[in-house]
Amino acid sequence: MNAALMYDEDIHKQQVKAELARRGLGSYMNTTKWREFLIEINKLPFPPPYQRKDVLHPEPEPNNFDADVWYLGDWEEGIHPFFSIEWIRIRPRYLKHVGQLLPKVSVDCGTELERALQIIKQPYEKFEDSIWVYGYR
Repeated sequence: MNAALMYDEDIHKQQVKAELARRGLGSYMNTTKWREFLIEINKLPFPPPYQRKDVLHPEPEPNNFDADVWYLGDWEEGIHPFFSIEWIRIRPRYLKHVGQLLPKVSVDCGTELERALQIIKQPYEKFEDSIWVYGYR
């Protein structure tokens, strides 16, 4: 890794630590636990869509996540960096396109996702149609 990227990551980590201290948030996950979680996500029938809240940003990405979506989650690139994840909201289903004249079908992996979280002994909350995993709280 080049020096400029390393420097930027160090600055980002310092900003995250300062914000955590300012808001009084404590760690629920570390890099090892996030990696274990990703290993289990990769075992699911599909990568479920998710909403990511960064410690330094006031709004989660994507902003609108209150209904099932047609896309899958980008767990390899979109989740990083681990150290700045405040929380992840997972909708363990997506709307699959089956044909031009047919309605989309909801495909679900909620049971498998909960089993994966239990395997790695990761606390989570289930609220409405989503599963919440906290990096900090």
